[in-house]
Amino acid sequence: MNRLTLLFSIFACVMICVGCQSMPWQQKPMPPVELLEDDPVEEQGIETVAPPQTSGLQMASNQRFRDVPLPKKAKEDRERSYVYESPNLQVGRMVYTIRADVNDIAQFYIDSCPAADWKLINVKEASGGAELLFRKPGKKLEVSVIPLGPFQGKRLVLHLVPDQTTETSF
Repeated sequence: MNRLTLLFSIFACVMICVGCQSMPWQQKPMPPVELLEDDPVEEQGIETVAPPQTSGLQMASNQRFRDVPLPKKAKEDRERSYVYESPNLQVGRMVYTIRADVNDIAQFYIDSCPAADWKLINVKEASGGAELLFRKPGKKLEVSVIPLGPFQGKRLVLHLVPDQTTETSF
């Protein structure tokens, strides 16, 4: 009986390790995020047709701020979020959980934010996650995508704050 338990335990461990996405042999390198600017074809004055949106994520209708895009299947974590809005000030840290690929989420923001007059300033990728910085006159939006684990999805943090940077500096 003891030998059977040992064999079953070894078999179970092997099956878990083979199927676990966090094992080094199962991890795929993340492709680079496409930036909207610095297109050499546009600089030469040649008109191009924009490629269709490839992320597959759709816009939600329940955005906390009308100019901050939100993917459709994001679930808000109300305990970690705060929002303040007055006629002349908008501040918020909205925290969501979403089951989508980090690159799809990042691409959703790269595709959706320019429609709300946000300008992409930079993109950072590290530790399997991504951070994007957008600016528009008087506002700054930081988008962070943090992997939570193999079965827990991603944490999406949207941080909207006032920005004193002038438009010419970005």
